[in-house]
Amino acid sequence: MQQQFVAVRAGRLVLDRLTANDSAALLEYKNDQAVAQHQAWSMPFTADAALQLIASTVGHSLADGGQLGLRDVSGRLIGDLMVAPVPGVAHAVELGITLAAPFHGQGLASEAVRTVVDVLFANAEIHKVEAYVSVANDSSLRLFDRAGFRREGYLRDSYTTRDGSLIDEILFGFTRLDLTRAASRYDVVAFDADDTLWHSEDTFFAAEQTFVELVSPFVDAGINVKEALTATERRNMHILGYGVKAFGLSMLECAAMLAPDRLPASVVTRLGEVIRAMLLDPVRLLPNVSSVLEQVGATHRLVLITKGDLIHQTAKVETSGLAHHFERVEIVIEKDVATYARIINNLGVLPERFCMVGNSLRSDVLPVLTLGGSGVHVPYPLLWELEHAPHDHGHTVVELESLTHLPQWLAQ
Repeated sequence: MQQQFVAVRAGRLVLDRLTANDSAALLEYKNDQAVAQHQAWSMPFTADAALQLIASTVGHSLADGGQLGLRDVSGRLIGDLMVAPVPGVAHAVELGITLAAPFHGQGLASEAVRTVVDVLFANAEIHKVEAYVSVANDSSLRLFDRAGFRREGYLRDSYTTRDGSLIDEILFGFTRLDLTRAASRYDVVAFDADDTLWHSEDTFFAAEQTFVELVSPFVDAGINVKEALTATERRNMHILGYGVKAFGLSMLECAAMLAPDRLPASVVTRLGEVIRAMLLDPVRLLPNVSSVLEQVGATHRLVLITKGDLIHQTAKVETSGLAHHFERVEIVIEKDVATYARIINNLGVLPERFCMVGNSLRSDVLPVLTLGGSGVHVPYPLLWELEHAPHDHGHTVVELESLTHLPQWLAQ
């Protein structure tokens, strides 16, 4: 049942109907180029246009659409807000907001948007709020990001400006589920894959042991075969990247280097069999992983971020049975600050609303903390030498004994 609209107090603002007394204020800020530059109204904004806007003010119900005035607590008009039903979509409304330039940068627009969303969702028939923002309107893009809206699409040549130019827009959306998620500290919780969701390093560890056993008999005394393999991996990392294939090539190269004239063909064949077995090794989930993802996904957007070979990692994600939990899977070359910054930006969230969960401080936690996000370290019993983080990293790190504890930690 629709509720009759009455003025709403929103922190430092009052959201109310427009009246004839607002005409002068509308003319002042609507004709300010700093306010109008990304808007579609004709310039100059005339007295007739102001009267038309006032005439379109909200009537009985906000869900029916119309124009609202944004006032400070003294009753002075400092902006306006538009609500319009989406044609052909009964459960959705479109939202637009304008704020006079002297009041920019004070968080007032965020208060207004959050309040209007709450009022709209008080109507059981409304399930989604949309907004269209020019890609050049940085302040409005940040506004809807902060308000918890999701970037749902990039619309090319979406509307025509006053000078006839075609402008691209970002489509934002906010649903009832997002309203629940907004109560959490984080919009997005991202997970590492290997040794966070499923076993991985134990397979590499066993392969290293096999490598040492197979190659050592043919190597001169005093050479540490294991350290030589690690050094080869380190040298090849910028060329081969991560994963079983990179590891396998480093094993073969290291073996040929340590025993160039003495290594039997049978050893090379056996190393090839080890590599193939690793690639065919089935995914072995860690305890309670599916349950944890189900719980966390009920209140957060979930993303998977893993590094390694594209083909092998994709196969593991697909055969794990977990892919449906994630709105996005990112298989990256490296997990560094630049990579996380790109992903966070593409997700349309602020760094402080992003949390990364993984077993590696170096790859999963520290780069995100550097960006101002959060990280949760869930150690795995084995850690590759090249994943060790410096002890003096300068960050306070959250560490959980098991992934099972993550839902409770997020709730707290």
